This record gives sequence, C-alpha cells and structure tokens, in this order.
Amino acid sequence: MYYFVSENIFAYNSGTEHAQAQRVKFFNRQATQGRLGQASYVTRDYNRFLSRDANAIGLNADEVLNMYDYFQGTTNVLRQEQPLRLLSQIPVDKYHIVGHGPNYSTLEDAGRVVAKINVMPATVGLVNDITYYDRADNVTARENFDWRGFKSSVDYFHPDGRLAVQKFLNLSGETVLEVTHMNINGQLLPSMYKLVNYLGHDYRFNTEEQLFLFFLNEITRQQLDTTLISDRRGLDHIVAGVQGTTHKFAYLHDIHTGDTKHPVRGKLYPAYINVLERYGEAFTAILVPTSAQQRDLQTRYPRLTIKVAPDVVIDDQTLAKPRVTLSERQSHQLLYVGRLSPEKRPEQALRVLARVVKDVPDATLVYYGYAATQEMMHDLQELATKLQVADHVTFGGYVPSTDLQKAYQQAQVILQTSVGEGLGMNLVEAMGNGVPSVSFDVPYGAHALIEDGVNGYVVPDGSNLVMAQKVSELLLDDDQWTQMSVAAYDKAQAFAESKMATIWQQVLN
Repeated sequence: MYYFVSENIFAYNSGTEHAQAQRVKFFNRQATQGRLGQASYVTRDYNRFLSRDANAIGLNADEVLNMYDYFQGTTNVLRQEQPLRLLSQIPVDKYHIVGHGPNYSTLEDAGRVVAKINVMPATVGLVNDITYYDRADNVTARENFDWRGFKSSVDYFHPDGRLAVQKFLNLSGETVLEVTHMNINGQLLPSMYKLVNYLGHDYRFNTEEQLFLFFLNEITRQQLDTTLISDRRGLDHIVAGVQGTTHKFAYLHDIHTGDTKHPVRGKLYPAYINVLERYGEAFTAILVPTSAQQRDLQTRYPRLTIKVAPDVVIDDQTLAKPRVTLSERQSHQLLYVGRLSPEKRPEQALRVLARVVKDVPDATLVYYGYAATQEMMHDLQELATKLQVADHVTFGGYVPSTDLQKAYQQAQVILQTSVGEGLGMNLVEAMGNGVPSVSFDVPYGAHALIEDGVNGYVVPDGSNLVMAQKVSELLLDDDQWTQMSVAAYDKAQAFAESKMATIWQQVLN
C-alpha cells in the first residue's frame, strides 16, 4: 500500500495537491494492470468539507484517508443531505425555526434566540453549524456538521467566548477524540489531544503532530507492505519517525532555494531543512522531478539518495484525443496558469502582454489560478489599467480541471514567469493540448520541458521584452506555431502512463 502524506485537500489547491491527487489516481489505475500498487491520499487536518474537496479534484472516498475521519469511523460514509428544518434533534413542538434569508435561521423560544443555524455554503437550507446561546446571549456550544450530512464535532466555549474544548464524534454521537484548549503565553492553544477508547484504551498527546505520528504508525501497522511518501515539507519530520514501513520517501515538488543562480550552495528555504539536513537519512530516497535538481542536491548532500521521478502524468485518454488545430483555437490568446503570488511573478505576464499588443492588437491574456491575497489581485488589476491592457485581460480565477482542459485547447501560447519551478504541471498539461510554452530561464522545469525553438522558447530571466518578442513571433507566424504545437504534443508523449509507470517502478524498487 502506498500512502501519500499531506496536510489537507482544499477548496483552492496548489500544484502540490493536484500532483499528489493525480499520482494517487495514476497508481490505482496501474494497480489494476498489475503494476505499481494501491495508493491513498492521506491527510492530517480536520476538514468537514473533505469529501466535497476531494471529489472536486477527482478522488473518491476509497482514495482519501483522513486522520480525524479514521478515528471517527467516518471514512466511507455516503452523503445524505441534512436540511435544517428536518433536524431530528430540534423539538419543533417547543421551539420555532425563524428564517433570516438564505444564509441562516434562528431557533427561538418565546422570542428568545436559543440558537443560530448557519446554512452550508453553496447549498439551499442544509445545516452547516448550530451555535447555542445561554440566557445572557453568551455562546455556549457549536455543533459542526460534515458535508456528508452528519454531526461531526462540537465546540464548547468559556463564558468569555473563547474556545475551551473540541469533541469529535462517531456516527452514534459518542466522543472519540477530545481536544482541550488553554491559555499558553497569552495565546489560546490546544494543549491536549485525548483519544477516547481507541481499541479499548485512552491515549493522550500534547500536540496534533504526536497524534498524527500515532495515526501513521497505526495505518502502517495494519498493512504488511507499506510505503509512505511525504508530499509536504511541514510533515517530513513526522513521516521520518514512522516505524515499520517498507520504504519512506519525500517528494520535493519545488525548488529548494531562493538563490536560483547558485542552487548547490544557495541558502535553503527553511521548509527544506528538515528533509535535507535533519532527517534526510531516515528516507529511502528523496524524490525530485528533474535530473538537474537531482545533480544539484546530490552534489550538496552526497550522503543522501536522490532519485528522479516526474510527478506529472498525462492519461492515455487525453493523449488519444484529436489534436486541436490553430483554426479551432481562440485567436491570439495567451494563457497563465498558476497561483497569483509573488514567487510566480504574474505581473510579468501583464508586462509581456502590453508589449505584444503593439504588434498583435487583438492579443488577449487569460489568468487561471487563485490570488494569494486580495492585495495581489488589486495590484494586478491596477497594473493592467496602468499598462492600458485591462480590456485584453481576463482573470478567470480557480477552475476545475475540466474547465482548465478547455482553456488549454483554446490558447495559443502559455507563459511561465515564475522565479523557479520544480517541473511545471501547467506546462506539461499545456503541451498535452498542443500549446507552445514561453518561459523565463530559471530552474528547473523550463529546461526539462522546453526545447528552445522546437516546442517553445526559454528567454533570459526577467526579460519581458524578449519574451514578448518570441510570443509575437508565434502569434504572427501560423506555420511556426503549427510546428511548435506538433512538437508540444510530441513532447507530452514522454509523460504517458506507461512510461511514467516504468520510471516509478524503478524508483520505488
């Protein structure tokens, strides 16, 4: 069994979560063909919307294992909608439910508000949580409902409104995990995690990390042949401490240093210290997406085993689709796919567009990805106005993978403006849809994926002038674009499932 270990699955996920989910599905497809093995996406954080969020990135209940769900016995519960007006726990003969619009209702007794019932986001009348009040209108407790329709946890509060205790429930409503909160150095923090009657015993932990280590040891103990892959740097030290595994790996999805000119001796990002300097030897190998990063890390850490395993797979169905021609695409459309955050430098794409429209007046740019902050989005919108290209730009936000596939099939060029990329799932997916790439010359993905002048261009880092020149050439020369599109489709074949399965077999064995 392969467990790919992470913190959570979110409503808005980064490339790391998408890559991890894609790997789970890939392993499970290969397992049915007798290659690789069954895999599960393991998460630590409590998430009442996990079922919804996992489904949104293509994972079913059998492919996700959450620590809280595991101890609550709710890992494979089917969704059953729970309308707030049909709650069996509310004696409607005594209390009255009063609606206050689509977002919440109140439970009232002789005009006094006993409780507030909030509606589950993006639903009509389904219970999200119920907050209870005493006669002085102080909050006493809050019942939290899972997306699948059952009461999952209860929060109890001090008279001053601060959280005191969290109780996590099984389907019978019994407490299986209790978290106590105390004032520690002026901050209200969880101080004890108590696992109640787990296999006939109570267990106490000081931190959630200790509980997570216990959980990983438990699921490992129950399997004869278990391999763990740590996908998040904040969990490396925990995975390193798990006992009884066949193998343990850590997957580095991104560059390890901000000093991209000196990756061998540049200062490590703090998040990488655990996996590379403190606990590296606890892992069978450290996995990276490219041979260039492997060389740099192996030079820097000769005692560690560093292996290459590209963490992007293009499924056979996508590769078998008819190739999209130029006439079928949105004329002169540029694409940016990724998080809108400083290290991705999304503003550079706007500066490129401002230069391109001078040669290609109808050129447009579409962004797909969530903004790290509202300030970032505001700054990009202001810059678009300042550069006089606001009418040429669309901020498409975070979209499902199906919508993203349609976006790739409409675009003519994808821009990569990051300060560095471990590989670049966006470029691989774009190539799988015949989109040439233009990227700044940064480690590591650009050189691994783009053959300069063949399926795209690699231009000097930070030079939006040169990037714009190459983009304009592609948009104005149909023959050149067609040749590069064909080359992009051909390059994508390197990430076919059969080829990736062979690579992963060699790495894991």
